[in-house]
Amino acid sequence: MQPGIFSVLPDETPGQRYDSRARAYDRLIGSRLYNRIFWGSAPDEYRAFARRAVESSRSGWLLDAGCGTLLLTARAYAAAPERPVVALDQSIGMLQRARERLAETSGGRSQHVVFLQADLLDLPFSEHCFQTVLSMGMLHLFDNVWPLVRALSRITQPGGHLFLSSLVANGRFGDRYLRFLHRAGEVAAPRTAAELERVLRDALGNDATFSVTGNMSYTHGQHGQHG
Repeated sequence: MQPGIFSVLPDETPGQRYDSRARAYDRLIGSRLYNRIFWGSAPDEYRAFARRAVESSRSGWLLDAGCGTLLLTARAYAAAPERPVVALDQSIGMLQRARERLAETSGGRSQHVVFLQADLLDLPFSEHCFQTVLSMGMLHLFDNVWPLVRALSRITQPGGHLFLSSLVANGRFGDRYLRFLHRAGEVAAPRTAAELERVLRDALGNDATFSVTGNMSYTHGQHGQHG
């Protein structure tokens, strides 16, 4: 295991396809042009959503479920050292780059962030242990999002916050690219914004807020507010 990165996965766990993609991922996801053309959105919007999650509470643990390389979240974490964070991903390559980026962004003051290799569908946490759960760009990877959303809700404290973003089909050019990514095995079958909203409101309650910009959806819900 890499220094500064913990793991709950067996030693014989095979490498993830994203292990060697970290830097290419950064160039693509961080590109304003790519996001504007294909998704009708922008990296600054994603960063603002992450800041909302960090600022949703002044204390309490935050879980970044599927943290990637912290491309969109490192600034927010560096600016809030009072909020302890678990940055979780299944890819060691992503976690290595995430650790490097946070150290660079924070000037080495990153002791409040724990890096953990784990499976999103087999989370190693007890119930209600996080004040905030953030999961950006994960839902569109799963054919059935219900188990993941329920698992994330289970580990959120009563009154705690869940922030979820996902690509959706929304009647624009990006829908074609989503279908191409699905055929290539990169994402699940595309869902419309309305389809995803129904699932998330069923899981999180009607008080959850749901908005869409281009092909990117943003959801904020509070655990325990269902119904």
